[in-house]
Formats: sequence, C-alpha cells, structure tokens
Amino acid sequence: QSKVKVAQQNWYHDSWEFRKNITLSLNTATGVDSDLTDFPVLISFTDTDLIQTNESQGRDFIFTQSDGLTELSHEIEKFDNTTGEVIAWVKLPTMSASSTTEMYIYYKGDTIGFNSADVWNDDYVLVWHLNQTSTGTSEEFKDATDNGNDGRGGGGTDVGYNSARIPHITDGQIGNGQHLKGPTTTGTGEGTGDIIYRNSLDGMPSRDFTIELWVADITNVPSGGNAALYNDLVSVCYDAGSTNGQWQNHISLWQSANVKMKIRTSFFVSTTNPGHPVQDDNPASFTNWNHIVAVYNQKDADGTQGNSQLYINGELVKDQNRSGGLNRDIQTNNLRMVLGGDIDAQGGNNCGRVNNELKGKVDEL
Repeated sequence: QSKVKVAQQNWYHDSWEFRKNITLSLNTATGVDSDLTDFPVLISFTDTDLIQTNESQGRDFIFTQSDGLTELSHEIEKFDNTTGEVIAWVKLPTMSASSTTEMYIYYKGDTIGFNSADVWNDDYVLVWHLNQTSTGTSEEFKDATDNGNDGRGGGGTDVGYNSARIPHITDGQIGNGQHLKGPTTTGTGEGTGDIIYRNSLDGMPSRDFTIELWVADITNVPSGGNAALYNDLVSVCYDAGSTNGQWQNHISLWQSANVKMKIRTSFFVSTTNPGHPVQDDNPASFTNWNHIVAVYNQKDADGTQGNSQLYINGELVKDQNRSGGLNRDIQTNNLRMVLGGDIDAQGGNNCGRVNNELKGKVDEL
C-alpha cells in the first residue's frame, strides 16, 4: 500500500514511499504454548513490488511493529533487487503464541543499513548464516552477534590452514549455505575434507547451552563402515595444553548416521540403532534438509538435574537424563570450534587436527 492511500494512518517517515503488512502466526504443531520474547523471526518472501527499492542491497528497508511507527531491529541476509526476494531476521519484542502478530515492512526510502548484532541478544554466542563465498580468508564467515566469532574455511591457527579444505557456496535452506565435499578421514589422523573453523570461541556459558543448525544431502556411511568415524557435525575443543581426550572432545554433536550429544566424552543424548539419522534419506517435506536442535542440560550449581533434548525437524526424538547428574562445566576460554568434523590432538597440540569430516551441506549454525 502506498502512503497516499493511507494518509490518515500512522506512517514511519515521509522518506519511505511504500509499506506492506506482514501477519505472523506460530504453527500450533510446534507445541509452543507461551509468548516468545525478543525473538528473531525469519521473514522470507518474494514480491516484485520490492524491486522499487532505492538501494540494491536492501539497505532502505525498515520494519515496524503493528502501529507502523515503532522500529524493529532487523538484519538482511539476502535481497535480490531483480526478483524482489528478501530474507530478513527481525527481532520481535513479543510474538504471540495464541494469536497473530502484525508488523510492517517499509521500502523505497533512505539508505540506513542495519546492525545484525541488534537482532541477536546476549544469549547467542555465535550465529553463522553461512551465505559467504569462501576463499580461505580470515574471518570470512561473519558472526551476526557482537561476539566476533567469525569463521574461516580451511582451518586456522591451531588447526593449520589448508586451501584444499575450504567449503563451497550452495543453495541453502535459508538463502545460501555451504557444501562440505569431503573426503572423510576416519580415525585420528589429519584430515583433508572441507571444514569451517573458529580459533577462539568467545562467550560460551559454563553450563547449559544449545546447538542448532540445518544439514542436507549427507553421504551415507559406507556399507560395513563404523558410523562413529563419519560425518561429525560440530566439535569444540579446549586447548588445555595437554592431549587429554576429554578436552579435545570437549563438546561434540556427533555422527549424522545416528546423532549423539557429548560433553567431555560423556554422552548426554545417545540414541540406539536405528537411532535418528540425518543422512541422505531425509524427509521429502524438508526437501532433503534436516533441522537439528541439541539442548545440553547439565547438573546445575544447586544440584538440580535436568534432561537433555534432541529435536530433529521440530520433533522431540530424545529426552534423556543419561548424564544429567554429571557436573561437566564448560570452559569459557581457549576454545576451538569446527563445523563439519571432529577435533583431535596432534603432538602436544590438544586441538591440532580435524578428521571424521562431514560430507554434505550445512546452513544457519
């Protein structure tokens, strides 16, 4: 709708010529029964009207609450000014669980840009949209939070950089993602498969945390192969100055053939065969993409024990207290992280090599 047609209504600013109403509702199948607060909601649609924007990168978009005036923090992940496709993350103060939530997108106005960190609050340690083209450049995979946990294709400091290990941009579940083309190195030797690496993971909490990502088109473990040596998803290593296995495997989201969750070699969620695979035989409704949410709950300081949960494609597939009584405090410094493999020791370097690489696609870590 144009501002001329709604002259009597509240308008954000005369610098913007057009706006559209967006109506949101939570899918009741998700089981969310309370309002979401400070929630980064995904706004993704294509409308040829957006071609009228003044700025080819979408830096003249504004999002507001339903009053048309109160600006909302947002981040543009993708804008195509030839088709009108926009992918944005917008921080809603409240998203209702019981009714629809209204908002506006304004377009064709002043060039203002955005600050992605405004969308992701302090509870987020790292947000990678994985929509960059990797060249092996330091900090090329940008962290959308203000923690500066940028990643690099091919390795880094502790895990030595190898230009042959950079990932490849591909169509993702949300905008672009990354294709890790392998190969997979089984065992503890130095691998050669594609990886994305962060040398200093800052901001980790010392207890409970969640890992979330999309994966797709993962090559199945070969017939007769040991599933524990293939297609690891996320690994965080603590550089303790030793080669103690519990530190090099400090945090693991492990093996796509049967997803498992570990902290310091202790299983927090461990499924049994046939388990919960996210390999090639993915549900058609997700067009070969699987959504994984791994919720690690540990023994709290007051002794409270809680279950850990594994969700796949919105379904709770495991709710387990296998290690809920353990006190596995997470180190908050000297952490190395890899997306698409497992970190092992090399000589005196506790976090010196990556193997058991993922051979498939990843998006939105």
